[in-house]
Amino acid sequence: MELDDVTGRVAGSPTQGRPGRRPRRCPGAPALATDDGAKVTRPQMFRPHVSRPRLIRTLDAALHVPVTLVCAGAGWGKTVLVSTWLEDRPFPVAWLTADRTDNDVPSFWSGVAAALRTAGVVPHGGPSAEPPGVPAGAGDRMATPTDGIMRLPTPTVMVIDNLEEIDDGEVLRELGRLIDRPWPNLRLVLISRAEPALPLYRLRLAGGLREIRGVDLACTAEEAALVLARPGLHLSGTDVAALVERTGGWPAGLQMAADFLTAPGGPRRIADFAGDVRLVAEYLTNEVLAAQPPRTLRFLLYTSICEQVCGDLADAITLDGDGRRILEELELVSDFVVRLGARPQWFRFHRLLRDMLRHRLALECAPCVPELHGRAARWHLAHGSILDALAHASAGGDWSFVGRVVVAQAVPMILSADRATLLRVLRGIPAGELTTTAELMVCGALLLFDAGDWDAIPERLVAARGLVQGRPAGDRTPVETAIRALELGVHRAVGDMPAVVAETTRLLAALGGSGMAEIPAAVQYRAIALTTKGVGLFWQGRTDLAERFLWSASTAARAAGAPLVEINATGHRALLEIMYGSVQEAGRLAASARDLADRGGWTSTWQTAAAHLAMTLVHVARRELAPAQRALHQGRRALGQEREVAQQLAWLACQAELASARGEFSVARAVLAQAHRQRDPRIRAPALDRWLLLIESRVDLRTGAIEAVEQRYAADAAPTFAERVCHARAAFAVGDLSRAEALLAGASVSLTETVTTVEAHLLTALIADARRQGLRAASALAGALALAEHEGLITPFVAMAGGRLERLVRRQSLLTHRSTAFVADVLKAMTAADAGGTVAIRAGELSGREREVLSFLPTMLTAGDIAAELGVSTNTVKAHLRSIYRKLNVARRREAVTYAREHGLI
Repeated sequence: MELDDVTGRVAGSPTQGRPGRRPRRCPGAPALATDDGAKVTRPQMFRPHVSRPRLIRTLDAALHVPVTLVCAGAGWGKTVLVSTWLEDRPFPVAWLTADRTDNDVPSFWSGVAAALRTAGVVPHGGPSAEPPGVPAGAGDRMATPTDGIMRLPTPTVMVIDNLEEIDDGEVLRELGRLIDRPWPNLRLVLISRAEPALPLYRLRLAGGLREIRGVDLACTAEEAALVLARPGLHLSGTDVAALVERTGGWPAGLQMAADFLTAPGGPRRIADFAGDVRLVAEYLTNEVLAAQPPRTLRFLLYTSICEQVCGDLADAITLDGDGRRILEELELVSDFVVRLGARPQWFRFHRLLRDMLRHRLALECAPCVPELHGRAARWHLAHGSILDALAHASAGGDWSFVGRVVVAQAVPMILSADRATLLRVLRGIPAGELTTTAELMVCGALLLFDAGDWDAIPERLVAARGLVQGRPAGDRTPVETAIRALELGVHRAVGDMPAVVAETTRLLAALGGSGMAEIPAAVQYRAIALTTKGVGLFWQGRTDLAERFLWSASTAARAAGAPLVEINATGHRALLEIMYGSVQEAGRLAASARDLADRGGWTSTWQTAAAHLAMTLVHVARRELAPAQRALHQGRRALGQEREVAQQLAWLACQAELASARGEFSVARAVLAQAHRQRDPRIRAPALDRWLLLIESRVDLRTGAIEAVEQRYAADAAPTFAERVCHARAAFAVGDLSRAEALLAGASVSLTETVTTVEAHLLTALIADARRQGLRAASALAGALALAEHEGLITPFVAMAGGRLERLVRRQSLLTHRSTAFVADVLKAMTAADAGGTVAIRAGELSGREREVLSFLPTMLTAGDIAAELGVSTNTVKAHLRSIYRKLNVARRREAVTYAREHGLI
């Protein structure tokens, strides 16, 4: 069946005229006489109505202006609202329900006079009680009615309902003259489904008009709950909110929803209430669509495939040229077509209307639907709306088109905020289609990438490469670029950093030789490749190059409009700075990345993890342990189920750093052991491995395991600056001052490693003090304090507390009046650390084994994990936990950790 036949069937009759006009009364149909009581009587409500005090107050306030317009589509409760408002009002009310017979000047004025007479403000038999003959001049025609209105004895409200029925130019002009001047005792209330053709703009400018529109009539959640109140219908606040969202607060829609949910036949789901439900479809067909001309109905049916539509898109779908005009006219006459405020050229249909139209379209003209979606997909692609193009192509079943668009423009979206939307499209591709073309093979590889099935991806990509052999070079380029990008993603996910660097180098070279015409997503690919290469260089320990690539990546991502890539690059720059550079700069970069994430609502996406981890380390360095714990938790939440090995190990490293800063050394060791167990054998990230060993060495130094540090670094031919300082601390601890000094001497660093530099200054001061070189010790300590104050560092002093360092710091505070506040903070932290290290558990409170179990509670380890660490059964650990909770008088694990920290037990 042709779609034009469908429009006639849905409309019921070939009504002509502008959108929204009701069909004229058929010739010979009985007209309502002007003295008919129903026409000039305020309507009575058959259903109990819901009180709406906010709108009643609006109408009360409107009594101070000459005219009030209540304008909305069918079922928005206009007449109910005004009739309810006028109940028991102390002033007379004249009510005229207009119909098609009022498109005649004498009939209209007869209706007005009858309404005034019924209201009792015009006496029966008086000079204005009966309509006069109609003189030739408009001024004469107005004379008698206006004389009556001027002589109204008391303030009166005149309501004209169904004003959209009046479209006669003469009647509208005379009504316009009536509203265009103030009348001492008359207030007009006009009720209409469509914008009336009256000169209301003058009243608006003069402040003489109050308006109540569909947006005002839409029910709030509280009002909707009252509308939906039915015996046997029990709805939660969430249910009511869902129905308000589904109906747009449309009162008639809410009534129909309640009828649907309470209809015989068993319980029904809210999700099943849609525009294709029979009672909704019948209402919309008769009250909204029956008034539309066939061409407008065809327009509505065709464009209902879109969530949002503009004039140009509508023209592309309908193959016509007046889409914008029709949309703007429909908006004026119907609250079921809404202009989108942020996109003023765009419109959307009411959800229930769109459901009904789509149902009709699929029912009556299913063969047309794929072509309509194809037209929409091609339009969106031409205008850069990639996801909308993919959605329409998917709805139309054009899988070849989907594959081509994904490969050409959408692969980088797997690392963007649009990832979830892209994956919905990819999951909609039938399994049998995923092996038919090289492009669809890439789509299948993207699904495997999301699932973390790294081992299955290479085989899929090899097959895709085979399918593009023999194609022209320009046709192969997008597919080959997408394949390289996915191979790169796999290398990064498993932590093979040399392969990451090599693959990104090849990808960047390929992008440099291609233009936007060949690879439309080239700028996004470039930003991703720069970021990934910077990360690869970072974990290889090539810090200078890593910093340059990450800086370039941040700039390229901003230019490409890829904020998540920018956040990822900036977060890794922050992580690089805290480990190899300035703590202050690391804090600034991490804060910048997190602020950008907050503004976009991406705080918990995996691309923010590096920024959270960097901020954790910044707080640890500054001895801000509570904020460090919060940042670490945010990092855990951001990583979620992300399977990238390097970031997972980096999170464990940060957890160990925080535990060590708290003096929870057994916890730190357990976390490091967990990192060792989780290490993928394919990972090649030497800088990450060195970091984990460095944390372990620092824990060894704090717990007196000096020999382990000596053995770890004795054979290292090229130690890092941090490793050299750590080794020097071990030599100093065993009294080998010469070897400690030799290890500190001549250490060259690519960046200014402020944390390690402060440690080196402190160790130099301790060595000089041990050699009785007071001036040298004071100079080294002054350098440490100056740099530490600039960067806000306290933890290095705490980590090296004990022995003579605290005495040296106190002596230094007497030698200078500079930095007194900072020195006081340092001394306070060192004293607290010393005190915390000597806190003894009171006899009889916790046993030795209970104290061991307690030390594991701040970690993410389960009872089974703790049991494995201690070499006991899970039940034994659970028994210890019950005993710990009882002795500490707490109910859960978090409370036990809080109590233990407050009382120095961990």
